[in-house]
Amino acid sequence: MSRVIIYMIYFTLYTVVLLFWGKSGFKKTNTIKDFCVAGNSLGLFISVSTFTATLFSAVSMQSVTGSVYQFGYSTILYSVIGWLLGGSCLIFVAYKIKEYDIVTVSDYLRIRYHSRNYQAFTGAVTVICYILYIIIQIKGFGIVVSELLDINYNIAILLIYLFIVYTGFGGLFSVAKTDALNIILVLAGVLLVAGNILFELGGITAIHKEVGMITGGASLDPTTGGLFSPIMIITTGMAWGLGTAANPQYIIRISSAKDKKTGIMMICIAVYLLSLIYLGLMVIGMGSRVMAPTIDSVQSVDEILAYIINTKLYAYTSGVMFISIIAAAISTANSQLLLLSSSFTYDIYINLFKREISNERFLNINRVIIFIAGTVSLLLSIQPLETLLIYGSYIWSIVAVTFLCPLYGGLYWKRATRQGAVFSSAGGILAVLFFYLATHGGVLKTEVHPVLPSILLSMAIFYVVSVRTYRPQEG
Repeated sequence: MSRVIIYMIYFTLYTVVLLFWGKSGFKKTNTIKDFCVAGNSLGLFISVSTFTATLFSAVSMQSVTGSVYQFGYSTILYSVIGWLLGGSCLIFVAYKIKEYDIVTVSDYLRIRYHSRNYQAFTGAVTVICYILYIIIQIKGFGIVVSELLDINYNIAILLIYLFIVYTGFGGLFSVAKTDALNIILVLAGVLLVAGNILFELGGITAIHKEVGMITGGASLDPTTGGLFSPIMIITTGMAWGLGTAANPQYIIRISSAKDKKTGIMMICIAVYLLSLIYLGLMVIGMGSRVMAPTIDSVQSVDEILAYIINTKLYAYTSGVMFISIIAAAISTANSQLLLLSSSFTYDIYINLFKREISNERFLNINRVIIFIAGTVSLLLSIQPLETLLIYGSYIWSIVAVTFLCPLYGGLYWKRATRQGAVFSSAGGILAVLFFYLATHGGVLKTEVHPVLPSILLSMAIFYVVSVRTYRPQEG
């Protein structure tokens, strides 16, 4: 049986199961809170599943594995470490955020800082950032499906568009349930392939020895033999870490948990599971370098994993990995599409223009926004920017400077003020854009990621303005 037929069988089975699992969310979703936060009712298993699946994306699966193949363990330092540390920091949010009855993170900012305009502003930032970030998931899906099913890339990305729109229509109940399926498939695919590689190549020590000979030791060096400077590695890791620690899609998972204890346990278990998955990806990346020392037929690191699956792995094993990549892309994309639709409808439309709205109208508007936003991301993904890993870090930088100080400062510092929050977010965003344009335009030559100066400026503004504008009745 040919590989394409095997992949098609796996893909068909996955599609049928996903459609069946996702439909139950439609029945449970009747109110605004059902759609946005699953009625704050999710138990530990579903909470862990949806949190882990949302944090693990196409960037994690394809770009990290391909970058480990190409550059070695330095990839882990400027991406994975940041994700895990940022995810761990969310425990501090979990201790406090359940005290607020919120629908979105911007809803919390409205309550804490008494400003509907600030809620609308941060809601708009959420919408824009997630439209741009969904491109990563669509591109990752498109690369794999077009390569393994031997179809046109544009047709392949249309398939994920249909998947994420369908599951998004059912609200968080639907998304969370399909996330449980997706993360089980991710774990199965990564661990099965990693174990197979370790067995075939004689263990991790033998792999390291071979990779060291192939790359002259560069792949085992923290800086890839000097290719990446320490400041670049540290600041890019900061971009991912800070963006994760302040990311609305993860915070909403905390809010959707049935209680504070569940939210905290969810984070702890998810970080452990993610560490296990990333260890598997490291083995796959390094083992792939041994199996294929050079690859001339791919144009970027994002395509390496698809090539390895299609040419170096046994067909039935590679089929499981194929589905796990699809699951990783869908589980993050549908969560982000759901969140941006909620932000638009709740934080902008209802907040500014129509305070009273029926549950039915809210759900219908959200589904229209899901369709429109998904379509925009689909069109933009035809020509996506840079590699997934680098492109994503810039978006997470915007998220970090917008939400980090107002969120953590609002939860733990009673002197934090509306003015401090607003100017911190606005100043941070302008700083990221300035440093991004300056470095990419050749005006400023530095390997420092834009997030470092931008987050420092954002923190300084937040502190100084809050101190100067604090009045005892605020907070």
